[in-house]
Amino acid sequence: MSSCNMASLISGKKLNNSAFEAGGGRPKAFGIEIPRKLLIGFYYEGTMYEYNFARFWNLVKINFDFEEGDEVHTWHVNASNKNSKMELVLYCKRDEMMLFNYEAPDGQKRHNRLWNGGNGWGELKLYKKDGTLIDHVKIENAGCEYGEYDDK
Repeated sequence: MSSCNMASLISGKKLNNSAFEAGGGRPKAFGIEIPRKLLIGFYYEGTMYEYNFARFWNLVKINFDFEEGDEVHTWHVNASNKNSKMELVLYCKRDEMMLFNYEAPDGQKRHNRLWNGGNGWGELKLYKKDGTLIDHVKIENAGCEYGEYDDK
């Protein structure tokens, strides 16, 4: 998920110095696969909010899911670290996405349902760790992708 077309729903101002990026997969640590991890970076008007599971000292927790809908696909992400927390809901119309038949560079076909689109929209709420709302952000023109390895 990625976007730099954002506006504050509190102030109404366009956030020209902000960008959101989240990506995930199955990373390996010491040759051991770690299932379903997500890395998130939200650069908000000059301040970086990072949710990286590998930086355990930041007390990062991330929960996410994906709903494949008949008309709209939906991503839900909740993340927190020792200083902040965020809640994201992102949508992308199914008919504006492509369902990829992706073959990895090594020739293996690990994904059978890999969705990709670029017209996502949604909202992100950013909080201080104590629950004080920093901003409620409208997201548009988001890059949206989702796919998981088949269990084989």
